[in-house]
This record gives sequence, structure tokens and C-alpha cells, in this order.
Amino acid sequence: MFSIAAAPLLCMFIGALVSATPVARQSLCSPNFEGAGVSIIAGDAEWTVAPVVAGTPLKKDGDPFPPNATANWHVEQTGSANATYLVKAITNNELVVDVVSNQLTLEQIASSKQTQIWDIKCKQCVSGASSTPGGGEFASGCSIVSVPSGLCATLEMGSEFLGLTECNPVVAQTWSFWTATSS
Repeated sequence: MFSIAAAPLLCMFIGALVSATPVARQSLCSPNFEGAGVSIIAGDAEWTVAPVVAGTPLKKDGDPFPPNATANWHVEQTGSANATYLVKAITNNELVVDVVSNQLTLEQIASSKQTQIWDIKCKQCVSGASSTPGGGEFASGCSIVSVPSGLCATLEMGSEFLGLTECNPVVAQTWSFWTATSS
């Protein structure tokens, strides 16, 4: 039978075990977009959409030069306690990035649609988008995760479209945010 007197001893033992276990932690940040128009880039590809109408799938635009010439997106915090975001088309803020059949598409904004909410965590963030005047990278090493599914936005191999897949630290799921040189 377990004795109440043994509880402190057990707690000390568990505490020693936990502190002796090495834990690799990497500090992640949530970008502050400050209302700036941004480009979302992985490697040499950028998120694009054309035409900017509901139901249009997002594509990757290869070899953009310069990569942040024109902003395509506004990324806004949802206001929740944990930093989550909506990704809106810059030319029509009523259209947001949504998930339809594991593909990223533009859809009409709907406050009740959880598939329109994204968790964005980065390895490096500048204090905010306005800290990069004239265009430049202000957040890098970012994962963009669909809140309800836990899947990551991905540049799918062999496809021109953006989709969702299991999260892995691969280039196809590692995003950077750039302020645009023009909007």
C-alpha cells in the first residue's frame, strides 16, 4: 500500500529523472505582420492565386524575381489567446486561404470555418513587418499549420498547387515571409 509519507520521496525521484533527461528545445516565434502586405516563399517558389475569386486553388510561382516584388497576402491574427491567423488575398480581403480536399484554395471568409485558421511558428522573426522597409524577409523557417487538422501547408512534389501533408521539417514546408517592395 502506498504511504502518504512516500509521496515527497516519489516526487523528488521523478523530478530528478525529468531534469536528467536532455530535452532539445528550440524557441519559436509568431510573426507580427502589422497589417503589411506580404509574400509567402519557400525556396524559389511563392504562393500565388489567379484569378482572385472564391474556389481558386493556390499555386506555386517558381523563380519569382525579385521574390517580394508585389505582395499577394495580408496575414491577420484572429484575436485568440494563442496566435492564430487568417491569410487574406490582398486584392480582396473577403477571400481567405481555406482547405478543400487537402488543397489550399481561396474561399469567402466565414467566422465559423475552422479550416480558414492557421498556426504560424517561425525559427526567426524580426520585431515586425514594418522593421523591413523597402521589402525584405522578416520571418523565416516558418511552418504554416492548419489548426483543425494539424497538417502543414506544402509545395507538393510534381504539382503546381499547394496542399496539406503531415508536418516534416522539409524545404517544401519551410516558409519565409517578406514585405513587398511594392503593393
